[in-house]
Amino acid sequence: MTMRPNPRPRRQSRNQRIAVSLLLLGLTGCGGIKAYVRSGFLEHPPRRVAILPMVITYPYDLAVGQPIPAEHLLGRDLFRQRLYNAFAPYGYEDMPPADVDAKLAAAFGPLDEGVWRAATPQALGDALGVDAVVHGEISHIAHIASPVYTETSLAASLRMVETASGDVLWRTRVQEADRGGALMQKGQVVDFVQDQIRSRRADVKFLRVAAEAARVALKGLPNPPMAAAPRARASTAPRIAVLPLAAAKPSFGKGAKTLRYDLAVNLQDGVFEAVELQHVDAALAAHDGISLADLRQALGADAVLRGAVTEWGKHYLLLQSWVAAGLELELVDAATGTVLWRGKKTSSRQAGLSKGPTGYKSVVMAPITGLKTRYLERVADGLARDMVEELAASPEVVNYVQTHRSP
Repeated sequence: MTMRPNPRPRRQSRNQRIAVSLLLLGLTGCGGIKAYVRSGFLEHPPRRVAILPMVITYPYDLAVGQPIPAEHLLGRDLFRQRLYNAFAPYGYEDMPPADVDAKLAAAFGPLDEGVWRAATPQALGDALGVDAVVHGEISHIAHIASPVYTETSLAASLRMVETASGDVLWRTRVQEADRGGALMQKGQVVDFVQDQIRSRRADVKFLRVAAEAARVALKGLPNPPMAAAPRARASTAPRIAVLPLAAAKPSFGKGAKTLRYDLAVNLQDGVFEAVELQHVDAALAAHDGISLADLRQALGADAVLRGAVTEWGKHYLLLQSWVAAGLELELVDAATGTVLWRGKKTSSRQAGLSKGPTGYKSVVMAPITGLKTRYLERVADGLARDMVEELAASPEVVNYVQTHRSP
């Protein structure tokens, strides 16, 4: 297609008006599927909940004895783990997937034989010692990597079932995909190159899709209150409490809540045992001006993570846009008040001229589509994950974890 060297001023003005109009609409992105929640859920919520192994129901056309592709099994397991991580900060007592699998195997035999899938809710409740279980069925899963087209995607249905009655308490569906390649006409050269690199790693692509799917799926799940009283330790790892984050500007308030939750999610796979955010908030509400010593006693917390959001939001300037999130954190020993680690980091995602638009349309639209809320949420989750990894790799923290393990 031949592009006119000097577009008329009227056309430029119209494109500018379109950009401004879309910005004023808030650019909230696509809405998720509305979840079903049983009436009166929060009046008598389940106390202890287990997330069962995910089941792939995708209708494969496989030869006899041919196994499900290994990358699909990887995607299945990553989705369950990220769902558990995203679920853990909620006001339920959760059970680590490894413990769920061990108890299911002890009660019903090897998991891959599938006997547990035919068990009644009551039998599952007795075997696991829980009030509710979360079933997950993956109806679609794919990982395609080629120069022409790349796709990593999954679609799943989730439901929480009360073990005593068998009633469905909550149900939702979710579908997420990361697509690219020449056929997709992404319009951004840098995005295209990065997509080609990532598409060679099924674990990297599925981790990204699974994290987004888990976050979206749990948006409609009720979050019950939790008492401040500590529960028994689930591991020998030292406990960490993530305090509410301060906001450097009033407009960063939503970012403070989002990033605190993201930190709690990413701490689930780390070297600490994270205290549920509901427990932390209940303890803070019960004490006015609570001290570190009080937190240690109320929550059994060995350390606290505190800090502030230094950057949060969407930015647009001419033919360039970016979303950004920033954090300043410190890890403190609750017993002594000693600062064990400090970190400060900002992360962003850009769209527009800096990524090399591939056409006239891309010059106008790429900066606008780059301002979707989901991109800011991805940046926030990536920032939290990076800072948790930096924290865990710090020599001072490594030494602290080794010397503060419970017997």
